[in-house]
Amino acid sequence: MHPKSLCHLIIASVMAVATPLKAQEHPRDQWLTPEQIASDIALAQEAYSRIHPGYSRYATTVEMREAWSAIIREAEAQNGMRLRDLYLAVQLALTNIRCDHTKAELPAVLREARSGQPLYLPFRWDLIEGRGIIVTPGEDDELTRGDEIIAIDGRPLAEIVSTIGSYIPVDGQTDWARNGEITQSLEFMGGGVDHFGALLWDIEPQARLRLRARDNSEREVLVDRISFDKWGAMGETSRANFVDAVTYERMSEDTGYLRIDTFVNYRRPIDPHSILGPIFESIAAEERSRLILDLRNNGGGSTDAAHALASYLIEEAMPLKLSMQVATLDLSGLREHLSTWDTRALNPDPRGFIANDDGTYILRDGIADETNVIVPADAAFEGELIILTSSQNSSGSTNLISILTGQERTKLIGEPTGGSAEGPTAGLLFTLTLPESGIRTRIPLFRYRNNVAEFEPGLGVSPDISAALTVKAFRAGRDPALEAAKALTLRAAPKSELVTEEPTASVSDFETLVGETWTGELEYLNYGSDKRSTIPVRMIVREPSDRSIRYGFVYPGEENKNALDRIRLSRDGRQISGYPIIQRYRNDAGRLVLVAQGSGRDDNRPADIRITYEISENTFVNRKDVRFEGDDYINRNEYRLTRK
Repeated sequence: MHPKSLCHLIIASVMAVATPLKAQEHPRDQWLTPEQIASDIALAQEAYSRIHPGYSRYATTVEMREAWSAIIREAEAQNGMRLRDLYLAVQLALTNIRCDHTKAELPAVLREARSGQPLYLPFRWDLIEGRGIIVTPGEDDELTRGDEIIAIDGRPLAEIVSTIGSYIPVDGQTDWARNGEITQSLEFMGGGVDHFGALLWDIEPQARLRLRARDNSEREVLVDRISFDKWGAMGETSRANFVDAVTYERMSEDTGYLRIDTFVNYRRPIDPHSILGPIFESIAAEERSRLILDLRNNGGGSTDAAHALASYLIEEAMPLKLSMQVATLDLSGLREHLSTWDTRALNPDPRGFIANDDGTYILRDGIADETNVIVPADAAFEGELIILTSSQNSSGSTNLISILTGQERTKLIGEPTGGSAEGPTAGLLFTLTLPESGIRTRIPLFRYRNNVAEFEPGLGVSPDISAALTVKAFRAGRDPALEAAKALTLRAAPKSELVTEEPTASVSDFETLVGETWTGELEYLNYGSDKRSTIPVRMIVREPSDRSIRYGFVYPGEENKNALDRIRLSRDGRQISGYPIIQRYRNDAGRLVLVAQGSGRDDNRPADIRITYEISENTFVNRKDVRFEGDDYINRNEYRLTRK
C-alpha cells in the first residue's frame, strides 16, 4: 500500500466516521494539544519500531512512519484532538502491523467511565456467512435465537461491520479472523461493535434493531442496552479457563470426542496432565482408533496446557517452537514507560541470547518453556486424529494445529484458522503507557518460528475438508463440521473399499505444468453487468512440494492484479484445495480431467463451487463454475493456456 493511501485510511476512518456526541463533560472528549499528541506518538513510534519483532513483517517501515505522522499532522491541522479520537487513531495505526497481540487498551479514565453504563447490546451474536445472527437472546422477549440483525440504530449492519472491522487486528492476511472480535470479545470489552461503537457514534440507552426472522419477515424492536458486567454474564464464562474448558465423550465404539475451548491456565491454574491424563489413558485402555479433537472455540492461552495436549498427540519427541527472536535488548529511554508480568524482560541478560547478523537476537534454548522438547506421554494417542478448526483459532491453538497437521494421520475439518502457521509475534507482552493521554498499548517481545515443514506466508492453517457453519445449519441446530467428522469416521472402515471407490489426485498429476512459458486468456463473468470479458494472461508454475504446487498469474498491462496461488492436495489425495474430487478421467483429447466440488462463497454469497482442471503437457484449463441456492451452475471464469 502506498504511504499516502495508508495515511488517508487512518484519518478518514477515525475522523469522518465519528459523529459528535451530545455536548457534555465526558472523559472521552478530553482535549489534547498538538504538542501532547506529538509527544505520545513519537514515543509509540520509537517503542514499536525498536521492540516489536514483526514491525516490518507485513507493513514497511515507510508505511508505518506515515501512519504515525498522519496522526500528528491531523492534530496540528485541528489544533488538537479528542482523547477518543486519538485512541481510535492509535488503534488503527497498530492494525497495520498485522499482529493479533498488538492493540491499544482504553485509558483508565475511559474504562472507569464505562463502568455500569448501558453501552452494550443485551444479547450475544455471531457473524455467520457474513450475516449477524443472534445466538443468545438474553432476557428480552422481543429477541429470538436465530434472528438476523439487519440494522442497529438505523445503520445497516454491513456498514457497521465494515467500519468496526478496520480497528480489529489480525495476524498476517487472516482477515476472516476479525469476525469473532467484531461480535463478542473480552479483549475489546464487549466485542468490537460495542467497544468501538461507543467511541464512534452517539449511543443511547436503548438500541433500535431491525431484525429478520426465519420466515424472512422483518420487524423493528427497541431493546435496553446493558452494562459490561451484565453482558459478560451472558457468555460461557465458566469455560474461560482450561480447568473448565475440557470435555470428553465416547462417540462410538472406536471414536472419542475431545473438546478444549481454551488453553488459558493462569487465572485458575491446574496441572494440565491431571485433566488430560485420565482421558487419554481411557482412550488407550478402550483401544479407540479415532479421536475427534474440537478446538474451534480455542484462541490459545497458556504454554503449559498446549504442551501437555501436544504430548498426547505427537508421534516423536520434538520442540514445538524452533526459535524465539527479539528485535532488541536495548530498552534505554523506553523502560520507564513499559511494564510486564515478567520484569526480567525489562533488563534482559545478553548472555541468554545469540546475536544475529541483522541486529536481532535469538533466545537460547532452555530459558523459556516454549522451546522445550516435548516427549510423547505414555498414553499418547496413535490413531487417526481429526481436528475441527475455525476462524477463532489463533496464537497457541493455531501453533499446535500447524504442528499436528504435519502428521500423516491428522485431518483438519472446518474453516481456515487465524494466527500464523509460520509462527506469530506473541508470548511475553510489554504494556506501553503513553504519558500524555494515558493510552496503554501492547507490544509482543518474541517472534516465534514454529516447527513446521511448510506453511503459507501470512496465513494460519487451512482445513483438508471445508465445513463452515451456515445460517441454515445454525437455525436447524446442525453442526456441519462435526457431522463431516462423524461421516468420515463411519466411512473409514473398511479402508480398503474407500481407496477404490473415490477418485484421487497427486502432485505428479500437476508436475507436467511446471514452467514459465504459459500464455493464454482469462474469460470471466462480471456480476455487476452480467457481461463476459476476456483478457490476456500468462502463467508461471513452480516445482511442487510434497502436497502442493505454487503458481502465479500475470496480467499484461494490469500488473497490479497479478496473483499468486497454490493447489493443495489433502493427505489422502481425495481433496484439491479443500474440495472433494468427484471425477477423474481422460477426455477425447487424451487430457487428464479432475473435477473437485464443495461449498464456498462467491459474489459475497454462499454457493456450491465446482473446479475443473484439464491438464496436458502443453494445455491447461482451469474452470470455475458456481451454483447459488435454487439456481443452476453458471461459469464464473475459465483460464485457457497453452505453451509451445
